[in-house]
Amino acid sequence: MKIIDEKKELLAFILIAGLAIFIFSFYLFGMTGVRVVLGILMGSLPFYIFLNATNLEESEKIVFALLLGLTLFPSLVFLLGFLVSFRMSIFVIFILLAIAAFLFSKFKK
Repeated sequence: MKIIDEKKELLAFILIAGLAIFIFSFYLFGMTGVRVVLGILMGSLPFYIFLNATNLEESEKIVFALLLGLTLFPSLVFLLGFLVSFRMSIFVIFILLAIAAFLFSKFKK
């Protein structure tokens, strides 16, 4: 039961920290700040799912996913943006990365 309690504490900490970040970004930048934070989190989500199939610790997964989401995701969107509109390329790259991460996690186990 100790593992379940640790997961609950981690989830509570993440929710409180996320709420504080959203409030802070909304206070400083308005709705645009909240959209930027959501964009960073959504861009990092496929990489977190990908890293979840590895033997890294939870904090390492979060940091690596954020770094990969801030570097690779915009680069791929920018490259695809030359072929299609940039708004469409955001969705296409997100879907492709999510599918690749899901398939990698399924075949890794």
